[in-house]
Amino acid sequence: MLHSHEERVLNGLLNAVSDRQQLLANNLTNVSTPGYVRQDMDFNDVLRDLKNSNSHKSVDKMIEDATFRDQNQKPSYENELAEMSKNQLHYVLLTRINGHIYKHLEESTQSGRAA
Repeated sequence: MLHSHEERVLNGLLNAVSDRQQLLANNLTNVSTPGYVRQDMDFNDVLRDLKNSNSHKSVDKMIEDATFRDQNQKPSYENELAEMSKNQLHYVLLTRINGHIYKHLEESTQSGRAA
């Protein structure tokens, strides 16, 4: 369980959410910077790579490959804050899933012991 494919996917997504939050914060910081090009990440690409059990790419490489510069969209306060809020919800969901997994793992190791 501790080194399962599902754990790799979950931890990879947590890393991607964290990295995306940094990209969005950087976009927000540079809203007024002339010539700044917005950056973002495609979670579908990260998830597809993580789900591919034959992939030998590191999680960092998967995240790097999914990061892109959006030449067609300037960053705006409204858009970046909305994307940061959505990203935060992804983080909360993933950490709750992770917590439940470890709670069940702890419970299973405690079963059978005398109280």
